Amino acid sequence: MTSFYRSSVEDFLAQTDEHVIARLGVAYANRGYTSQYSDQTIIWEHDIHALRLCLEQCVISSNSPLSWGLLLEFSIPRKEMRIDCVLLIRDAIVVIEAKSGNAALQAKRQIEEYALLLHYFHKASAEHRILPVLVSPEAEESNLSVLSQRELFPQLPTYWVSPVVRSNWCRLVNVLLVIEDTSREQVPVGTWDDSPYFPIPSIIEAAVALKSGLSIREIAHSEASEHEIEDVRHAVQTCLNHARTESRHSICFLTGVPGSGKTLVGLSLAHSDENKADAIHFMSGNGPLVQVLQFLFTQESMRGGAYAPQARTEAKTLIENVHIFARYHTEDNPGPPSNHAIIFDEAQRAWNQAQNLKKFRRDYSEPEMLLRIMERHQDWAIVVALVGGGQEINDGEAGLEEWGRALAGASKQWLIYASPEVLEGGASTAGHRLFDDRSMQDRVQTNSALHLRTSHRSLRADQLATWVNCVLDEDIDGAASLRITDRFPIFLSRSLEDTRKKLREQTIGLNRCGLVGSSGAARLRAEGLEPSSSFHAEYPWEHWYLAEETDVRSSYRCEVFATEFEIQGLELDWIGLCWGGDFVWDNFNGWQLRVLRHGKQSKWSAIKSADKRIYRKNAYRVLLTRARKGMIIFVPKGDANDLTNSTEEFERTAQYLTRCGVTLL
Repeated sequence: MTSFYRSSVEDFLAQTDEHVIARLGVAYANRGYTSQYSDQTIIWEHDIHALRLCLEQCVISSNSPLSWGLLLEFSIPRKEMRIDCVLLIRDAIVVIEAKSGNAALQAKRQIEEYALLLHYFHKASAEHRILPVLVSPEAEESNLSVLSQRELFPQLPTYWVSPVVRSNWCRLVNVLLVIEDTSREQVPVGTWDDSPYFPIPSIIEAAVALKSGLSIREIAHSEASEHEIEDVRHAVQTCLNHARTESRHSICFLTGVPGSGKTLVGLSLAHSDENKADAIHFMSGNGPLVQVLQFLFTQESMRGGAYAPQARTEAKTLIENVHIFARYHTEDNPGPPSNHAIIFDEAQRAWNQAQNLKKFRRDYSEPEMLLRIMERHQDWAIVVALVGGGQEINDGEAGLEEWGRALAGASKQWLIYASPEVLEGGASTAGHRLFDDRSMQDRVQTNSALHLRTSHRSLRADQLATWVNCVLDEDIDGAASLRITDRFPIFLSRSLEDTRKKLREQTIGLNRCGLVGSSGAARLRAEGLEPSSSFHAEYPWEHWYLAEETDVRSSYRCEVFATEFEIQGLELDWIGLCWGGDFVWDNFNGWQLRVLRHGKQSKWSAIKSADKRIYRKNAYRVLLTRARKGMIIFVPKGDANDLTNSTEEFERTAQYLTRCGVTLL
């Protein structure tokens, strides 16, 4: 039983307040709380008495409230949250939170978050109307009009989760009776209370949970695949254990679709108690990801009592920038690194020889360099390479093939573990293969468990990555047939202001929203959005991702958009994707991939380089797969007097997206 107390309203009214409080106290103790604070008992006494009077008045008006379900102190698993009271009024789920003081914005967001958690993760609540009610003495009038407000689109959380109703205990009677008039068949209280709850953490939530000691099994479940992530983590851990016990140099390639949990698996391995004796360093070449997670870990440690310098040092140990790691062990430390195992996130983005030479005057590729560094260990070493398909977005990102070349030329014979996708070049690797040479393929121990097939990022949209591939591959019929918006909202907007408004409407509870766009969308400046790379390089992205909406630097403000470089590896609940003129649809020639050239007259020019065309297409692949709960694609209307902002090109692009199944806002 998830709640401390559950019964029908009839049974509740037949029991004394003292009996109910005693039941709550026993349940409280059984949860491991060693002492019962008097303040909590006083609160229970007041609220239970007030609730009893309210329900007695409801029963005087009608007998049907006797069959309502009642739950007190309902615990949201693994979230350390408890809802004061849940009333099951026929098929409506009423979440009641009582506040003795002024019910401010923080209380409103708290109860909205409770309602959203039930909607997304509590199976028995998934398709029921959820009505959050905030009870406080200051609420003199109940805003009952909000109970009739419904969104037009049932795939939106705001369709199922009503706006917060404010009421005092006396007026709560009217609120509950109005709800009953619009409700249908009674939901059984026991069935609802015992229903499974499967949370899907964001990468930021997961990082904090893992740092606090929770395991993947405790924090990562989804309706699509309950055990997949844990099974994959176990497969990688087995490879690591074999390398250690058999004194081998091994490399393990873990593949997966965008949002499937590759980074989560890597962070879990790095923070696992199992690996404390031989610390694993998690590293990434993704600067914003490292910046955000280091800042997050620093803040968490300081909240735990650590001094700022100590907290920053610890955070940099937990997650490192791969380029800094490489520089230190290439230029400053000729000996073996302190750790035998490293996890390289987004390994397909490692630099090739030309880019490494250009950046650091090193005449070898980054995969070759990392293998050389780890080969300094004479006994054993392992590299865990996390590989995402179609995620290469910048010059010099080598892809899987460069790792194959580095392994073929390595001074030691590395034992290679990989999913079959790494050899076959499937969709998860965007067609890239580790080896073409058959003799090298024979050195690979394949394991299908080293591949994550299901996207967990976008809730209720396990086929989002497939839909995005269809859109980018010009497969209109394939995209439309997936009917992606039946469960995952994707809207098309032609107005930036409408986009911002809709995003803010959906950010109830702790939902986070923000704008994203391509680094090549140079004419977004005409919409008031700054696209310059120098501006983006200096922006404090840790605050964009983590700050409250009252902070003008935060993503909530929808004033600064994150490009594919700042959003890769991270996510938001709701994104507004601002489409650019660098990627527009032509009815006869398909997608036009372009770059803005300046001269006497600024104009778009076709991208001719095969590599740069892949990077531009992949930029939109990244941007289209960053939303957890919903997405609004903003396609500008353009300007008939501006050749760089063609109204016809944007109109064709908008029509193409609607043909692929996007809902017009």
